[in-house]
Amino acid sequence: MKKTFLQFLALILLLVSCSTDNNNPESSENPETEIEDTFNYLALRANGNLYEIGNKTGEVSAVGSISAMRGNLNMIPSTVTASAEKIFIYEHLFDPFHGRVLVMDKETRSVEVFVLDFPVEIFGENAGLNSLDWDAAQANLVGIVKDEMEYNNNNTSRVVRIDPETMALSYEGISFGHNITLSTSLLGNKLYALSSTTGDLEHAELLEIDLFTKTLEPLEISDTELFMGNLANNGKDNFLFGLMPVRGSSLMGEMKAYKLNLTNNEFEALPEIGRFSGRHIARKSFYNKEFKEFAELIYKANKNQLLQYNHQENELSALELIGAGDFDTSVIIIDYVKVQ
Repeated sequence: MKKTFLQFLALILLLVSCSTDNNNPESSENPETEIEDTFNYLALRANGNLYEIGNKTGEVSAVGSISAMRGNLNMIPSTVTASAEKIFIYEHLFDPFHGRVLVMDKETRSVEVFVLDFPVEIFGENAGLNSLDWDAAQANLVGIVKDEMEYNNNNTSRVVRIDPETMALSYEGISFGHNITLSTSLLGNKLYALSSTTGDLEHAELLEIDLFTKTLEPLEISDTELFMGNLANNGKDNFLFGLMPVRGSSLMGEMKAYKLNLTNNEFEALPEIGRFSGRHIARKSFYNKEFKEFAELIYKANKNQLLQYNHQENELSALELIGAGDFDTSVIIIDYVKVQ
């Protein structure tokens, strides 16, 4: 079967230049000061490779792989989420056409694979997941299913819950006429989704989906031309963290970091760190609950870097990565590991 949907997704993901230099030797202005990492971020590439990234040094180490992953365009970054014990990774495969969830145990890193069943009478013949979030309060997964993964027109999206043990889907009775969902973030009983009616970014809007009342509406934002992807939240405060494309920029894929106050639906620009490019918009940022930090991978000064935001101190910084030559635009942060 054709791979039109995933090829389309790849086109909007590749916002940045392929020419990055990640082989510069490590330098230090003060060789007497030894920098030690507090923890490492765990990152995943679409081919299954796993990496750890030091939160202070930026040093990247390969730490194995998930051999069951198929690679290429199969992993959809916005459909990767985690509970306290498990990481859930969705892949959409062709020949035969099907979707599956890989469940990785955080402690042992063992992986179990589940093939999803999308009932044809509800979802159609070529359905697949566009997003996936963990609902800690309900102890299950919330996803958005697109009814036609091969094409980006005349589609219906439906909200589902998924049993984390059996991966059985249940339709929640919430549907909307959007072709693609790019990024989501679940805060309480409300799912925030950057979604497009046509499949292109110019027609994207941020939806607020109430899972309790089973209603949805576009957020009424003061500047209707602005939209934010790479969504994340800290699980309690009434705001979203994310990245916003800089319109008309001469820098390919340029983005800025923002907070969206959900009380008044106004954007708040975060401290300046100089110009940078996002890897792509169709993904989530990562929130480290223990160390209270948002994190996302970016390009800055033509190098792979780690964007870090401490919302309590309102501090935004970028850390150059060392040894990230194997990174491509599919690499996402999926967990963190304390340094022993």
